[in-house]
Amino acid sequence: MILPNLDAIETIDVDHVRELREQVANDSSLFNRLYSIFVDEGPELVASLRTLVPEGDHDRIHEVIHKVKGSAAAMGAKRLHALSAAAVEICRAKGDLAELASIPDLLEAEYERYAEEGKSLL
Repeated sequence: MILPNLDAIETIDVDHVRELREQVANDSSLFNRLYSIFVDEGPELVASLRTLVPEGDHDRIHEVIHKVKGSAAAMGAKRLHALSAAAVEICRAKGDLAELASIPDLLEAEYERYAEEGKSLL
């Protein structure tokens, strides 16, 4: 898998998060409400990928990675989005799933990084 250069990508799109924080309902910003859901969901999605990648089901892997990609975009998680976008392309092309062997570890590390940096924006 051709990985994006993560060193050149910021973890969080602060401008996007600022927009989410400005959207307030019930005395809470959209970012604050979605942050914990996003961070809690990450390990579940990574665990699914740890099972699915060795099984080799392109469609199910694509479904999970596409969910990561969409939620990462919605939350301004730029590095997570870049990784998942590269992985989605492999699934769409019915590429060699061996290229995705490292994706669960990479995504897990990026979810952790986002969670840590995101705390300062709550």
